[in-house]
Amino acid sequence: MVAEMLGMPSVSVVVKLEVGDGTAVAEREIEGGRERVRTTLPAVFTAQKGLNEPRYPSLKGIMAAKSKPIEEKQALAVQAKVEIRSMQKPPAKSAGKIVGTDASAVGELVRLLHEEAKVI
Repeated sequence: MVAEMLGMPSVSVVVKLEVGDGTAVAEREIEGGRERVRTTLPAVFTAQKGLNEPRYPSLKGIMAAKSKPIEEKQALAVQAKVEIRSMQKPPAKSAGKIVGTDASAVGELVRLLHEEAKVI
């Protein structure tokens, strides 16, 4: 959705990414193998877990970050693409039913699951 709104190409579920001059080659897992996709930059990529090993900051880097200024930018006003027609709370759940507290209630529980809940 982000790529569509930005008018950029997108590649999802990327497990390996190679970026070159103006192009990128992304490798993604598909059923039964891997697929290589070449796209132009800029592009939007979604990563699969394990694509990158996270870098952890050093204590020196943490302390230096505290004194760096944070630049705030205003968001651009855009036209809403979604119209909310109505909102309502979901219906309240009914109270639970205690069938029994020992092994003798198993038969009744199975009957209720079969006839009332229709899950078995």
